Amino acid sequence: MRALLMWVLAALLLLAAMPGSACPVCRPRVEAAIHAPGYAANVALLLLPALLLLALGLGLFWLDSWWPRCTSAAGRVLRFRSA
Repeated sequence: MRALLMWVLAALLLLAAMPGSACPVCRPRVEAAIHAPGYAANVALLLLPALLLLALGLGLFWLDSWWPRCTSAAGRVLRFRSA
């Protein structure tokens, strides 16, 4: 029963993800905006916050393994300068 429910849920999600379509009046303007010269810059600006969040998340994930190296290296530099 659970497997059937998972298959039904997957089918519903796939059906909900059908590509969107515009009306006949708007479609040429939508296609023109997609193929405009500034489209790549707009996509890059759109994806920038997601990339920053990904970098922040990875940084926080790996912080526990990087922190001892950073603090021990800083400690060696400080001890070397004070001697």
